[in-house]
Amino acid sequence: LTPKPELTSDPAGAALTGNTVTLTCRMDLSTGWDFYWYKHTPNSETKKTETNSYRVKIDSVSDGGQYWCRAGRGKTVYYTQYSDALPKAVVTVRPDERVFRGETVTLRCDIKWRGDAKWTYRWEIEGTNYQYKNSVSQMSTQEWNISSVDHIHSGKYTCTGQMGTQSSQRSDAVTLTVS
Repeated sequence: LTPKPELTSDPAGAALTGNTVTLTCRMDLSTGWDFYWYKHTPNSETKKTETNSYRVKIDSVSDGGQYWCRAGRGKTVYYTQYSDALPKAVVTVRPDERVFRGETVTLRCDIKWRGDAKWTYRWEIEGTNYQYKNSVSQMSTQEWNISSVDHIHSGKYTCTGQMGTQSSQRSDAVTLTVS
């Protein structure tokens, strides 16, 4: 059975331009392995490291995206399986991203990852109201119901998930506009 490493990131979630993210390829194997890092697709150009950590400086938007890792050793290289990519959260809004005052809005954070994983969800809001500027809310439920929305709820909503040591990538922002 070919081993399969687990990919984690620190800090968790999406990184902002200018930040550095450390990716770790975790495996329970003996020493002597080299680690191979792939960006965007598992068949892309690789970076090789002798340690199971890889630092990525996010200089531009193109440095973001999906990353994978695998390990290899030997003259004729024997490779492990590819890790799963870091899972990415996706936010959906019902009934719509553009709503009227007084309506009920439901935001939902979905993360596709190994069946029925138990995530803790973290919501971030970049709002137009000073109270909601860079506000953070941590909830264990993946749906967030806002009854009777008002102008103060207008803003950009993102979510990330945490499950033990595994973190998702931050979702793309969804803009809620209340008229």
